[in-house]
Amino acid sequence: MKKVLSVSAFLWVISLTINAQTLESDTFNSYTIGNVGTVVTPTVAGQGGFYTDFSGGNNSDAQIVNIDTAHDKSLQLTGSATATGTRYMWKKGLDVAWAARTPGNDILKLEFNLYTGSAVGGSGRGTVLVYDGTTHKTLLGAGYDYASKRAVGIAYYTDTATGVTGNYLFYLEPNTYTYPANTWITLKCTFNKATGVATWTSPGGMVYSPAGTYTPAAVGVDPFEMDFVSAVGAGNTVAHITSFDNYLLSATNAAVLATKEAVAEENNVLVYPNPATDFITVQSKSPVTKVEIFDAAGRKINSELNRDKIDVRNLNPGVYVIHIETKGNLFSKKFIKK
Repeated sequence: MKKVLSVSAFLWVISLTINAQTLESDTFNSYTIGNVGTVVTPTVAGQGGFYTDFSGGNNSDAQIVNIDTAHDKSLQLTGSATATGTRYMWKKGLDVAWAARTPGNDILKLEFNLYTGSAVGGSGRGTVLVYDGTTHKTLLGAGYDYASKRAVGIAYYTDTATGVTGNYLFYLEPNTYTYPANTWITLKCTFNKATGVATWTSPGGMVYSPAGTYTPAAVGVDPFEMDFVSAVGAGNTVAHITSFDNYLLSATNAAVLATKEAVAEENNVLVYPNPATDFITVQSKSPVTKVEIFDAAGRKINSELNRDKIDVRNLNPGVYVIHIETKGNLFSKKFIKK
């Protein structure tokens, strides 16, 4: 029998959702096309308060670009064409935001879009990494490996077979899951401060955590900084170009995550096509009682559900969030208007 949340339970879910806090986020749409910074050393902040550390690089290695109308503006990093010169880019203040979070919100959650770029091969990765403040432990990270064309996760673990502790790279999907050049993918991941466990949701929808041969090594460690990184490895000769968009780093708790996952699974709601041009279809096992659409700035957009379709022809190209209510269950999904 399908369970329907009571009013009190529904309000509890909303309360938990409100308690999830945004620590850092950006869509880059308010930025100016061109270079992000004016220096390649982390001494002067550029657009959006971003600092760059480009050893051997140039200001043009970090740019705001317009890849397609669906994503509007995005952040683009150009990597080194050699085996040295990893590029780092970040904002300050994550440590302060984390320290001010609601008590109990000890799960760090990261999600972002990544554009694989046109350059393939070579040795390196385009990633988003969250570090601690002292030893550069990667508490949480995800990205794209250029050589294998696969989605990867990075986290601070101990290999029980060797006893070595460090930042380990994990492939999130079987090697049959590859992503070609010039492709947008979405990566999601979490880090639980209380347990040190990192979990990823791959572009293909697979949920991954390190196998039992690895144990968490960052229990109780706080995040300090989140970086966009273009890393290179031994023998690299390719200047990889990677783009990032719509990133959200938040502090949440297990109850929020569990409730959202249970609701999504129970209702099996689909929003398609995505990206959309004329109409989107909202499909659910339970009757949809209400839908609301919000733009990237949080403004509510006039919308009406006609049977199971919503007319989006009048929406400007960009990323939107649709809030869907189904008999007491409330959750959100993103979609792109071409």
